[in-house]
Amino acid sequence: MDLRGQLEQLVAEGFAAVDNGRATDSLGQLTADFAIGEGERRVGRPVYDQVMAAREKAVYTTRHVPTNLRVTVRDQESFQADFVVAVHRIEPEPGGYSVSIFDFCDTWVRDGAGGFLLRLREVTTFIDTVTSRPTVSELLNQES
Repeated sequence: MDLRGQLEQLVAEGFAAVDNGRATDSLGQLTADFAIGEGERRVGRPVYDQVMAAREKAVYTTRHVPTNLRVTVRDQESFQADFVVAVHRIEPEPGGYSVSIFDFCDTWVRDGAGGFLLRLREVTTFIDTVTSRPTVSELLNQES
């Protein structure tokens, strides 16, 4: 598998773990000095690890949909992956629904075994909306 395919698979696996109630499984993809940030705000480990552990207990459901992955080789050991993520979030009460769109800029590095670990994830919020989730009958009435 080529470099782009490998990084795309790692990104998808990380989001799948979060979306399927296994957020802490994604922590194995991270370097010890991993950080995630938006603008001037940054969070590293172990705080991020605690956030992922709490995420497993969340009552809402998410689906992360990454797309448009572009890879830049910085050097033989460091790679930048830029991509867009649409996040759909459904709250059980009172039926809230939100859609957010983020630009992600990841820095992946080779580990000692030739694989990849995520060192830095920079996030920029593009769209963040909260709406009420339509009912099935509302959806059906729209099609009439």
